[in-house]
Amino acid sequence: MKTPPSYLVAAFLALPSLLVAQAGQSNRPLPSTPQGLLGRLAGTWHFALYAQGSSGPVASGQREMRLWADSVKLTWTETFVGQPKTGTGILGYNAATGAYYALGAVEHQPSPMILLGRADSSGHTVVFDAGSTDIRVARPAIYATSELRLVDADHFEWVTLDGSWRGVFNPSVTPDATGGSETVTEWRGHIGRAVTA
Repeated sequence: MKTPPSYLVAAFLALPSLLVAQAGQSNRPLPSTPQGLLGRLAGTWHFALYAQGSSGPVASGQREMRLWADSVKLTWTETFVGQPKTGTGILGYNAATGAYYALGAVEHQPSPMILLGRADSSGHTVVFDAGSTDIRVARPAIYATSELRLVDADHFEWVTLDGSWRGVFNPSVTPDATGGSETVTEWRGHIGRAVTA
């Protein structure tokens, strides 16, 4: 069963690899701890969602991810371009079990997202499975096994392993007064800007 585009966002969840590879690689090292991974994800991100067989994104928008003081939880809020719906959720790490979790909801969608995951040996990829198969909580087969992948220090993606969808996340970019673009990235409450022509 293919996941409808409206549920793709809730799954985080939401980046084609080719586009990310062409965007340039960062020289900053990738984190190797759960706190480092979650800290790297904190900030404001532009996302584009791609469905299998579509030539362009089926949805896009902006996600703001805020790191909690304990450094093992992020909350996010997201808005979509041209759509009135919003999404919200939490991504965290439980040191007692060594598991990541993602809980989320999208406005006007009855099924919540409940995912549990484990990092690979590099710590740069987390594989998630549906955390609840109880039909009272979420429709069956709504969430597929997926991976959150840190592509480099400035880009990440969330993809289903069956290839049905992919979410591409890049630092949020806004126009500046000179006609160039300004990349705004927030990390632990500090905003850094890089202006390009």
